[in-house]
Amino acid sequence: MSAPPPKPRHRESRQAWGPWWLPAVAVVVLLTGMGVLLGTVRGDGTAGLGRVANADGGTTARGADRPADTASGPATRSSKVSRSNPRPAPYHVVSGAVIRHKTAAQLRAERALLIASRSFSVTIGTFNVLGSNHTARGGDHPRYPSAGVRSVGAANLIRRHGVDVLGAQELKPDQLNALKRMTGMAAWPDFGFGSRNTDDNILYDPSKFEFVSGTSFSLRFMNAVRPQTVLLLRDRATGREAYFVNMHASAVTAPRYAASRNAGHLLAAAEINKLRAANPGIPIFLTGDMNDRAGFFCRFVPRTGMVAAVGGNDTGGCHPAPHLAVDWILGTPDVTFSNYWEDRSPIGRVSDHFFVSAVAHVPGR
Repeated sequence: MSAPPPKPRHRESRQAWGPWWLPAVAVVVLLTGMGVLLGTVRGDGTAGLGRVANADGGTTARGADRPADTASGPATRSSKVSRSNPRPAPYHVVSGAVIRHKTAAQLRAERALLIASRSFSVTIGTFNVLGSNHTARGGDHPRYPSAGVRSVGAANLIRRHGVDVLGAQELKPDQLNALKRMTGMAAWPDFGFGSRNTDDNILYDPSKFEFVSGTSFSLRFMNAVRPQTVLLLRDRATGREAYFVNMHASAVTAPRYAASRNAGHLLAAAEINKLRAANPGIPIFLTGDMNDRAGFFCRFVPRTGMVAAVGGNDTGGCHPAPHLAVDWILGTPDVTFSNYWEDRSPIGRVSDHFFVSAVAHVPGR
């Protein structure tokens, strides 16, 4: 009688538990379910045991009791773009903490604060060039050289003073073209107000400043109403902006022009105050031939709070500095001036006015 066949090993256990891989699948399913339940796997890209609200309105992974140290380790997970949600989530996880992405408005505000924190300096000049009509045939300054000769002298003065921005007065079209050509400076409004209104152009170094915008206000000069220049420039090195205003008040060659001269001063003060109110934090400079000395200072400075490059103050009354020129450079109270220079060398050869310059220092905010 033959022996019975051997029983297969563990057949009963295989039949009781099913295929050999089934327990492994069960373990995977169980662990996955626990992860979903505890919040360790989230579709929004976070990790941990859920999220809690912060005081600033944001959210942080629960258990992240300190800010992320972005320099010590890479991000553990970042927000992703999906077809259903093309924009990334407004946060990402770094070292267990949730970092919110900054909005475009927040980035712009931070950039504006960074730019405002930078200081810059600018060398400003003012010069009444003596218009070419005054030395042409029949003009009232026949002993002066012609405008062509005098423009060479004016360009040399610009280089000698090293000005970055120059407020010019009586600048006729031929003189405007000559100074641009000989100095490489840009001009505004250039011929934008027409060939009859080039007198009060502002020249500036385009390698240092870039044009932002320009406008004007009108006042009566002698027998005509003329536009006075308002120019906004941006310092290329720092991104800081500054307004430059240039004007020419009536000369008192006859008593009837005194009223329009004084009115021009007051109108300029009102324009400066409007600019300051509409553009807080942006420095403003004023250059010009005011055809007045102490009278202009006491009429203008107390109304605007501006400071004169030549000095003086209005504390406890009006106290202008000794000032022989009628040509002025002023700035808003945040500006300090140095290297003030009343250059009298042009008299008799280039112009009947001094060339005045100063270095303005604008602090960061």
